[in-house]
Amino acid sequence: MVFVIVISITIFSIVLSKYLFKKWFNHLIIYTIIWFILISLYELKLLPYVDIIPEAWFLVSFGFFAFLMGILTITSTKNLFPEGKDNLNTEETIIKIFSDDGKAVKLTVFILSTLCLLSAIQNWYVLVKLFGSIPAVLINATLVYRLNVHRDISGVIPYVSTLGFVAIFFSGLYTAYKGKFSFLTFYPFIGIILKELAEVGRAGMLFALIEYFTSFILFGYLLKDSLSHKQKFSKKNSVIAITILLLVIIISASVVKTARGSFESYSGASKQLNKLEGNMIITPSIYLYLSSDLGVLSKYLENNSEKATFGQNTFLPIYSVLSKFDIVKRPSDYQMGYFIPMWTNTGTYIRELHADFGLWGTFLGPYLIGLITTWLWFRFYETKNLIVFSFLVFFFLIVGFSFLVMVTRLSYWFISLFLLMIFIPLVERMAVRNSHNISH
Repeated sequence: MVFVIVISITIFSIVLSKYLFKKWFNHLIIYTIIWFILISLYELKLLPYVDIIPEAWFLVSFGFFAFLMGILTITSTKNLFPEGKDNLNTEETIIKIFSDDGKAVKLTVFILSTLCLLSAIQNWYVLVKLFGSIPAVLINATLVYRLNVHRDISGVIPYVSTLGFVAIFFSGLYTAYKGKFSFLTFYPFIGIILKELAEVGRAGMLFALIEYFTSFILFGYLLKDSLSHKQKFSKKNSVIAITILLLVIIISASVVKTARGSFESYSGASKQLNKLEGNMIITPSIYLYLSSDLGVLSKYLENNSEKATFGQNTFLPIYSVLSKFDIVKRPSDYQMGYFIPMWTNTGTYIRELHADFGLWGTFLGPYLIGLITTWLWFRFYETKNLIVFSFLVFFFLIVGFSFLVMVTRLSYWFISLFLLMIFIPLVERMAVRNSHNISH
């Protein structure tokens, strides 16, 4: 019955999303497919998962309905933002950033990616100095992970690696504009992956991947509809580049999983899942990672034992800053775990909205995300303003991470977005100056 309901809602949402946004890649279809995969994998019960309690099913449905209502609120009142209002400024904005044929964007991606890479190398230098060698760091990856959790590794220069996510954004734009994948497509990922390996983490890799493809595809839609820009992608180049990028991310995430010493043999696992044991890429722990969050949400609601300050999870970086001035106590970066019957601690963004704001948070949160993302969507394609576009991409990140956590709890969501508001005008000015120099 669950599969029938979920498949029906998925088909309806996909058709509706294409009708509303005229494009196949949009936030409604992403939200729908992500939750379809999460629910379907959980209900396959390849691991002996606990049954989902009715309250959890209600909140999942409640959240989807709220997200959809937020979207429909904007699409039904689009007349509030008449087309043509800002069209005079629009072409100028697009011409600015690529008025020098992308030279300023290219240089920005290269410099920021290099700074991120140097930050990752510096992090590895601190670890090697602490443990003696790179193999020793890998052998002690579980300890490194715990030290990072408790912020007990000193000497690492903080926040510089966040520049890598700024580079990812510009790289997506540059790839769409040039109509081909190149070295600049991959360069920003190198520093981010090395940084995540140093911290024995994976969230940053997923963050970068979603950010890149969102900025690349959505900006590509804009260029595709432009009369002055008709770049066509080589299918062969695209397939090869995307395959390499995905393989690098998957293998890197698998290295982290192996280094942490994740168990691949689970009691009660199905025969189909046990056959994957020892596989480097698709493993029982990857299945757990992609499916378990629904069970954690259910257990969280069933236990009803977590106490959170207002907005503590959703705005964790803000609490972190306030704690430095002893205004509040710094919350933990990591949530409480539950046995379902395997131990895991991420329970979808609904868990954090519920912990932070109660029942109404599970409605208002998804509603506002759907509403704001939809407003940003239409606003960008009407004005072509890149500041608006940066917010659109980062709200897509919230949607993309909804099956896992409320991504705004990650400091680099806020920091990267703030840095983009600084760098976008700077790159535009640089491009305009370059174009003037060329013309003279």
